[in-house]
Amino acid sequence: MSGAICGKDRVPVKSGFRSFYGMIFTICIAIAGGIFWYGNQLVLRITPDDNQKTFSFTTFIGDKWHYKYIHSVEKTPCEEYFVINGANDMVMLYTRYEDFGVGLPFWASEGKFTTTDDGHFIMEMNRPFKSVAFRTAKQAKASLYYAGKEIPLYKLYKSGSLVKISVDKRYRNWFGFERGKDK
Repeated sequence: MSGAICGKDRVPVKSGFRSFYGMIFTICIAIAGGIFWYGNQLVLRITPDDNQKTFSFTTFIGDKWHYKYIHSVEKTPCEEYFVINGANDMVMLYTRYEDFGVGLPFWASEGKFTTTDDGHFIMEMNRPFKSVAFRTAKQAKASLYYAGKEIPLYKLYKSGSLVKISVDKRYRNWFGFERGKDK
């Protein structure tokens, strides 16, 4: 028998339909892997009520953000500082404020209390939160600070809007899950 007839495939393995399907399969696996990676990223989500615009920012475990507002009774600035530990997992590290007043922490049981050189009070709390919700008001001038940027919530949303800050996986917004809702 000659070499061409003794059962050898005369078509190289890397040509024709076999290589085409292998290439398509590899591309599909790469695309699926990219979508899986992107969808599982954490996002810091600002979700208002009444179908107002939602904002999302890519975030990572260990990132910090804070919320600043003018206290409704004391009329002084208050700041609440948070660290991100994962999806639906944030910790309020501390609250910083200028004056004691109604609703501001001061009991030793609420955390570690210190005074700064510039006269501010800091209450270290380390309280866990799944999300943080509050209402906007022009007088309170509520702003969120993240990644070196100020997001003036009182300018973005109408006064009285319920705003929820949460950390979630990006994909939860893709498949019709309610934005910002805890399960």
